Amino acid sequence: MRLNSLDVVRGFAIFAMIIAHTVVFLDDREPRALEVLFHFLNDAASPLFALVIGVTAGYQLREASRWDARRKSFFAISWVIKSIVLILVGLLLSINFSGVLIVLDFLGIMMLVATPFLFLPAAWSAGAALVFLAAAPIVNEAARNWALTSAFSPTSMYDPTALLLDWTVLGSAYRLTNLLPMLLIGFLLARWQLGDLRRTAWVFGGGAVLLGGSLLMRRWEEATTGVAQSGSYGDEARDLGLALLAYAGIQLLGDFSGERMRTWFARLTRPLADMGTMAFTIYCLHVLILTAIWSQLLLGEENWLAGPGLIYRQPQGVLTMVAIMVVCMLFATLWRRYLGVGPLERVIGVLSLRHPPETLLAVPSASTRRSEPALPAPRG
Repeated sequence: MRLNSLDVVRGFAIFAMIIAHTVVFLDDREPRALEVLFHFLNDAASPLFALVIGVTAGYQLREASRWDARRKSFFAISWVIKSIVLILVGLLLSINFSGVLIVLDFLGIMMLVATPFLFLPAAWSAGAALVFLAAAPIVNEAARNWALTSAFSPTSMYDPTALLLDWTVLGSAYRLTNLLPMLLIGFLLARWQLGDLRRTAWVFGGGAVLLGGSLLMRRWEEATTGVAQSGSYGDEARDLGLALLAYAGIQLLGDFSGERMRTWFARLTRPLADMGTMAFTIYCLHVLILTAIWSQLLLGEENWLAGPGLIYRQPQGVLTMVAIMVVCMLFATLWRRYLGVGPLERVIGVLSLRHPPETLLAVPSASTRRSEPALPAPRG
């Protein structure tokens, strides 16, 4: 069984990432409102991915207190294997330039570090999330200052020490210190909010408050330091606020609105839901498409998309953005309709021991297509 609203959330996160990674092909003449929207989509994508990974895991673990030690060990081993696969695929996608700061290895590190929290009580996850939220900006700033000294002298971007520091505290856009609390908050939402209208509304309101507060915090940071630094308190509040707004907003429309609205919402978001069922595949697909495009752009020759000095032609830039989105949506829709589970999702399911090898070539079944439109309210 799948949860349609969570599939839509994943699909929206993929949609936001594709927009963020192709906006470079536009020129600077887009309306100010569109520019702000693109910034919001860019900032929401990675924390939303981390959040929904936590919610999905929390939903799978909702009855974990009744599991025996063998079942818990199997889940933890499967979780670790998936983490390692994400790290390796992320590193492979980073070999050739794609214009994308690959997030998969950061998410894999996040999942790996979160393993000890899988079966702990909710209070532990809440406490850890608060500690990380409070300490992350301080740790990030200290690490950045240290990296400017002579003590930090990596031999290459693939130096093990440099990679580890980049994954944890020095990443320019992604880092463990800011992604891990999103995942832990996702654990909590799966236990406390999922399926409850009132609590979902509170989550939406909390996201709005955080986003509004982040605007003031970032203004203050810019006034005092001259720049709103990635990984600061303002940036952290913005990321969490945007993620909660998207997560709860999609559920309010898709799970708790009137019957007619739910029907229309399900129809309109079907392409997003299809992408959300195979988010790993679609992420890799769009990166490979961008890698192919950039392999031509970096030749420095005039072509259909770019003129001299990588000045992007219009409307070719817009058409490129739209074409990549359409290709990804069509791939997801057709694959899910005729073949069911996404190709890379099948591979990672087998590698993580969750499914037998024969599922790699399995035909669609009712279980691969069936979605639960809403959940009963959680207890407690």
